[in-house]
Amino acid sequence: MCGAAAAPDDCLYSGTPKVALVLRMEMREVSLQKAGGGMSELTIREMEQDGDFAAWYSELLELEQDTGGMSGALDERYLILSNEIGDWIGGLRYWLRGGVAHLVDVVVLPQERHQGHAHRLLAAFERRASESGAHLAEFWTDDTRSEGLLAALGWRKAFVRDNYVAHRTWALMEKPLGSDPV
Repeated sequence: MCGAAAAPDDCLYSGTPKVALVLRMEMREVSLQKAGGGMSELTIREMEQDGDFAAWYSELLELEQDTGGMSGALDERYLILSNEIGDWIGGLRYWLRGGVAHLVDVVVLPQERHQGHAHRLLAAFERRASESGAHLAEFWTDDTRSEGLLAALGWRKAFVRDNYVAHRTWALMEKPLGSDPV
């Protein structure tokens, strides 16, 4: 059991034994083998932050972050990409405020990349944000690969800020949503 008496390596995140995650990973490998590598049914749905996905998503983000990574302190929304048996493939984290949808990050498991999953998640984000009344989507990035992907999907670089988070250069990407372009 995880807690004060547990060794630090026994818990992957608060309240969850490492064994549970190992079993989850074994189940994932079996389901992917059965799928034969072909396209399977995928589901994207919204989940509250207090769900199991939030913990899984945070762990995946920690694996992707470098030493200068940040943690999100806001009450975020998540979009989940999962296969036909419910295994999580990736996700997207965002928040809405005053008609602006702020994309925090997009993560897809390494073995599931290059299959258009990030595109699916971004399209779902734009659609849900617009349905929620957002007129503008924005995303701060220090990754030029993200800039290229977003530009190909109709986003534009609105602002560049040198020496910003972790003393890096960041670009604010934005895209008008809905029928009223900004």
